[in-house]
Amino acid sequence: MMLGYKDALRLGEAFGLTWDDVDFDENTISINRQVQWDETKKLWYFSKPKYNSFRTIDMDQDFMDLLKRERERQLKAQDYYADLYTVNHENGNRQLNTTGDGNPVSLINIRENDEFIMPRTMQHTSGVIHHKMNYPEFDFHSLRHTHATMLAENDAPSKYLQDRLGHKNLKITMRFYLHLTEKMREKGSGVLEKLFPVCNEAKE
Repeated sequence: MMLGYKDALRLGEAFGLTWDDVDFDENTISINRQVQWDETKKLWYFSKPKYNSFRTIDMDQDFMDLLKRERERQLKAQDYYADLYTVNHENGNRQLNTTGDGNPVSLINIRENDEFIMPRTMQHTSGVIHHKMNYPEFDFHSLRHTHATMLAENDAPSKYLQDRLGHKNLKITMRFYLHLTEKMREKGSGVLEKLFPVCNEAKE
């Protein structure tokens, strides 16, 4: 949830993140892949981010602290499970597996024993919020909209938003991801007042 809310990641990008993508010194996260489901082969595999939107985004300290706590929890679990700890691998076809085929990959979204938490888990959670909790506009992708709108409300440059969201052009960012809020309306009205002040009546 936080990867969508604070990072504005797409679902596949969020579940494709590894600890190698996190730079705790610079407080950044690099988006280098997304994870997708191969219905024919019944397996998860990595591919390039949508639109080849490789990017590195800066993060707030609170979120980085959350990641540090999660990393420490996972390392403790690895020691606890020892030989029973599942190890995820990525093979030459970029397929995710636990059979030891390829190179080990340290995913961020894992269970205590290193089993991969699939994007479908988030989709199920979104479905519960959407239907049972009666928030019909909510899904994971809506967090990207929220993130972009919050940044825009606080005057983040449009180009910054485009790069952060990984859009191939600014038009997509402006058309689909910026929603006019009351705060934006008030700011816009304030700008209008400054640009076009009420003229004082001419003194006789």
